[in-house]
Amino acid sequence: MTAKYAPLRLALESAPGDEPVSFTFAVLDELVGGLPTSARHRPWWANTFSHNRPHALAWMSLGRRVSEVRLGEAVVFSPADAEAVGPGPNPSTPRRSGSAAILDGVGALAAVLERAGYETALHAVAAHTVFLHPDTVDQSKGRALFRLARDPTRRGAIDTLPDGRSVMYDDNTGPTLAFIWASQRTKGRDVQFNHVWGDPRNPDTYTALWNLCATPAFLAKTTDGSNHPEVVRLLRYRAFDLFGSVPTGEEQPVRPSGYESLRWLRAPEPVNDLEAVLRRRLADAPSSRPAVSARRLGWAYSDGPDSTIREG
Repeated sequence: MTAKYAPLRLALESAPGDEPVSFTFAVLDELVGGLPTSARHRPWWANTFSHNRPHALAWMSLGRRVSEVRLGEAVVFSPADAEAVGPGPNPSTPRRSGSAAILDGVGALAAVLERAGYETALHAVAAHTVFLHPDTVDQSKGRALFRLARDPTRRGAIDTLPDGRSVMYDDNTGPTLAFIWASQRTKGRDVQFNHVWGDPRNPDTYTALWNLCATPAFLAKTTDGSNHPEVVRLLRYRAFDLFGSVPTGEEQPVRPSGYESLRWLRAPEPVNDLEAVLRRRLADAPSSRPAVSARRLGWAYSDGPDSTIREG
């Protein structure tokens, strides 16, 4: 293992050895001083070691394997003897350090859902997750609404990507506003807006309506894949079933077992003219990042910078 990946090994070594550990791509970038371009593709994360794959030794030497990769978003490292990312150990089970976990949040959630009458976490997620109406999403023609990408440390800044495109950085406000405006609803209390597919730094998917859903905050953690990869697979298939879209380079998701038995929340009524609805919203919020980026960079309904969107 080269010195470059030693910090990753140390970070994994300091985590409980009998539990899955999830790191965002931003954290991984910081740990190793920048991931290579090849790390944006799944083969780089394969659990095989050779002379030209010293990075894999960082986790394999600790008895771990990569069990989940959400490209551009997060990677889950699980104990090598675990068949899948599961609910974690019983909180009374001693760890290798001789101490016991103070709480098992995954187990607690499972117990609450069972008492509430849900057969599985998938049933609960389906019952409390909102997607937009397909007729609304269809009016976006599969495009992201705004030229935004996630980087909370640089929100509001405009940058040029390696492919020459200009984007404005955002802190998840853009996707939230896109979803709320397209639904013609208000946010509601204790709600989180989630990306179904990863890589929030990709402007092609960051504000794409087919890539967004809303969940109550108490279920939102299940959508990140670290402990409930089955929820991620479910939401991806649901989005594909509704809208027929997947990000470039991703495979068509597989229908989960028992999908037909799930009961989903009803989508908001479709809007009659999505562009008109969004233009009114941008006019009402001229200083918002969606409005500024549309005015300076363009958006889904303009070929370039849209001077018809007034300044604040």
